Amino acid sequence: MIAHLFRLIWNRKRSQGLVLGEILVSFLVLCMVCTTIAYFVHNARKSLGFDWHDVWRVRMDFGEYQTVSEQERQAVWERLLRLQQEARALEGVEAAALMNNVPYSGSTSSWSMKVLGRDLDMLFGVAGQEAPEVLRLDLVDGHWFVPGDENQDWVPLVINRDMAKAFFGERSPVGQSLPRFDDAGQPQARDEGEPDYRVIGVISDYRRDGELSASPLVSFTPVRVGAKQWPPDRLLIRTRPGTTAAFEETLSRRMHELAPDWAFDVRSMASKRHDALRSRLMPLLIGGTAAAFLLVMVAMGLMGVLWLNVTRRTRELGLRRAMGATASGVRLQILGELLALTTLAVLLGALVFLQAPLLGIAGWVGWQVYAVGIVGSLLILYTLVVLCGLYPSWLATRVHPAEALHYE
Repeated sequence: MIAHLFRLIWNRKRSQGLVLGEILVSFLVLCMVCTTIAYFVHNARKSLGFDWHDVWRVRMDFGEYQTVSEQERQAVWERLLRLQQEARALEGVEAAALMNNVPYSGSTSSWSMKVLGRDLDMLFGVAGQEAPEVLRLDLVDGHWFVPGDENQDWVPLVINRDMAKAFFGERSPVGQSLPRFDDAGQPQARDEGEPDYRVIGVISDYRRDGELSASPLVSFTPVRVGAKQWPPDRLLIRTRPGTTAAFEETLSRRMHELAPDWAFDVRSMASKRHDALRSRLMPLLIGGTAAAFLLVMVAMGLMGVLWLNVTRRTRELGLRRAMGATASGVRLQILGELLALTTLAVLLGALVFLQAPLLGIAGWVGWQVYAVGIVGSLLILYTLVVLCGLYPSWLATRVHPAEALHYE
């Protein structure tokens, strides 16, 4: 029976080609939309690794730093520490920390390297001693930075669990130096004079870009007051629950009083999170809307083509009824042909879509997500196809055997 259905499709390949193309394009668009949704849902089920509630972010623009004199750099650091101290002293404030690469921030500091044949992208940042209290980071091994860490002859490092597994496997990284690798990704000894990055703590995760993002490899170093490197330009402040939006005005006014020649942008972490989620979901919303319109057009086209097909096949269907075919048998034939055509389009579409993971395109998306996206696309497409074929297949059962004898 199945072979016969495909033979019928082949015999009508010219008339069925356009329908096949429409179903194929619809399937590919559905795969992209469903895979994106599956990817976001998969990420949303993971822990953020920090708590954004009741946190305020102050972005500071203090102008040039590395090109100015040593005295001017020290003045910048003194003002940064004063701003942190004054923010901590405000009513309702529980903790304040200088930091860069803060959650839901548009700026990113990262570096890439090859490790044992794998290309890894790592997020690195500078964080103050109160950062775990401000963001409520989940420390799972070792400890966070303590006073004096910034003065060691080696660089203290706090990394997340994914980075620990990538560099140290199942061993505890605490107390270990971060391994070095050459351009080919093979282990190599640390060059003389090169900084020794030594792990002192491990946090569970730090998905800086929010609930819908993947889990990056993350490392933090302590704030080094007076260092020539660019100082952290973000101040994170945790307030007590129930703090109102009026705190933003109070904080902003105090910042401008202490540094009138600096520019400040004070925002709640909740508003930054809202902006980040909207920017990520907007392309999905646009793609989903386009996919919905495409499916509606395909559905209308399928119903029209099937309706015309049934009308043209009056003699064939009438003869089948005259030879004893039941109404349900004719209905199943029409639906079977449509499902066989859909299956052929799906097989071709799957071969095209699966090239993405095979070629490493969007390598951060796992096979499990691709599988969920394809299964979801199949369910939607086959449901739509069956619904589109119900009425034309019912019309086919209304063909009386006598019509075949009078067909001209």
